[in-house]
Amino acid sequence: MKSLAEYLDLAAVAHGHLCAGQVLGVRLAMLGLRELGIDDPIAERKRLVTYVEIDRCVTDAVAVVANCRLGKRALKFRDWGKVAATFVDLKTGRAVRIRREGILQASRPRNVPGNGQGSRSAEAYAQLSDEILFDKNG
Repeated sequence: MKSLAEYLDLAAVAHGHLCAGQVLGVRLAMLGLRELGIDDPIAERKRLVTYVEIDRCVTDAVAVVANCRLGKRALKFRDWGKVAATFVDLKTGRAVRIRREGILQASRPRNVPGNGQGSRSAEAYAQLSDEILFDKNG
């Protein structure tokens, strides 16, 4: 798996800019893949199907990390307005749903540098632990 910084660079190119949603989506997808034991989604393209539940910035980042696209039928969109994604491993039959947890309070630390709330949130999302940011199978 690539590093957080590498995925953030790729996500910024795919999305057009780097924002808090991109950071959250990259982290969310990295956790989902780690939970399933998938280290290289590019090499195992037909192994993974991902269901996203929101049509926002997060989804673009999830698609980059999980190497899934609507046109390849590996990305499924369910408009439930949730910052969440379910990653399904077709090889093992396992699935994990990762959703945002407690973000609003967690993303407001006063000691995180940044020019505005969006950049502070992006910094917080990059620094906070997975346990604070996400709920697995939530």
